[in-house]
Amino acid sequence: MNKGLKAWQPASEVLTAAPGCVKRGDTMAGGFSTEAAAPQTTDKWNAYSITVWAICMLGFAFDIYEGTIMQLATPLLIKEWGIRPATIGNITTVSRWVGLVGIFVFPTLADLYGRRPILILTILGYSLFTGLTGFAQGPLQLLIFTSITRITLQGETPVGMIMVSETAPTKWRATALGGLVGGYPFGYMLCSLTALVVVPLWGWRCLYWLGIVPALLVLWVRLGVNESPRFERVTTAMVTQGLRKHLDIWSPVRAYPREMLTAILLYFFYLFTWLGWSAWMPQFLANEKHLGFQTTASYLSIWMFCAIFAYYLCGWLCDVFGRRYVIPGFVLPAGILLVIMGHLDNSSGLFWVGLVLNFLITGSFGAGLGYNTELFPTQIRGTAVGAAFTFGSAAAAFSPAIVGWIATSYSIAAALPLLALSFFLLAPIFLFVARETTRRELTDFVGQRT
Repeated sequence: MNKGLKAWQPASEVLTAAPGCVKRGDTMAGGFSTEAAAPQTTDKWNAYSITVWAICMLGFAFDIYEGTIMQLATPLLIKEWGIRPATIGNITTVSRWVGLVGIFVFPTLADLYGRRPILILTILGYSLFTGLTGFAQGPLQLLIFTSITRITLQGETPVGMIMVSETAPTKWRATALGGLVGGYPFGYMLCSLTALVVVPLWGWRCLYWLGIVPALLVLWVRLGVNESPRFERVTTAMVTQGLRKHLDIWSPVRAYPREMLTAILLYFFYLFTWLGWSAWMPQFLANEKHLGFQTTASYLSIWMFCAIFAYYLCGWLCDVFGRRYVIPGFVLPAGILLVIMGHLDNSSGLFWVGLVLNFLITGSFGAGLGYNTELFPTQIRGTAVGAAFTFGSAAAAFSPAIVGWIATSYSIAAALPLLALSFFLLAPIFLFVARETTRRELTDFVGQRT
């Protein structure tokens, strides 16, 4: 623990917290003291926590709806514009690199100004820019519009996770985080089903134009959500002591180096596999395995419908047995099936193996990535998660391009073992490195211990 920091003490005692705060008119090298009441927690859901979870889950659903459009449209874009698969891979990679700005900036702003206003800002941004993407006339314009959309699109994900982790019951936090990310397959399925109806009639552009409507509806609902009580508790404690919030992006690294490294690795391995899998699976099924667009969209819709239950199941298992053994129980067989998938040629085998594989990949995603929000205190949670997410995503953003390069020279199937290796490496992290946080109370201040 940093010098000058004390452990978490009872409510009537002094709490000493470190980096990230400066006294009005002064620059502090140390921390601050505050009379801090112990957080009031419950193992039961209430109206507020359910509302926050439901609204953030819908936000995730429409978030992934926007991000899924180009994945489904990839075969159509390659044919319409006469471009190579590697070009789409490069567009996806570059746009995700630009999106890192949002991943880093918006969670950090959530530490300064609150979770609620930043959630509203992000969803408003990506809903408006998604509509503009539908007017792209070529690869360059598609890159520009997609990159701008990604800034706010990718900024919404960590802020929503932080909000839910701070408001869900401690006993069921992993289930809540798993269910939250369960909005992803719901949004993916919604986009796939919409594509089945809309694309044959009006083309792929209409998917972008329709994407603006549900996002604006979620924005309207979010206007009625109150701020995170934990964020308000930290803010009140600082104001009481005459302190103001200070941007210090290196405070998580100084105070929690082990946790930061763990979080970065988890983000990288999860996202490297997921980005490569989700970006190229439509192309893999439709063209490489010759299933066609309609069959591919149908398969993906069924897979993602089943994946909704995978998030809740894995989250519930983590709450009951802990992440240390549950997450490896999902990722190890998923890695094996990824390799097998590339060697299948019949449609029935592709459907059933893909169904189980997608269930395992997506199931571990919510509870696994949500774990990172539990490693850091409320005072710097946004900054820490944003920084770890940024570094992990920056490296993982190469995945679609790498798969695209391999696909151009060989095949998408030849790239699947690389994605499998990335997923395999999650197992030893949870088994031997990551500390267990299941059903343990979150901390609010730097230096506080549960």
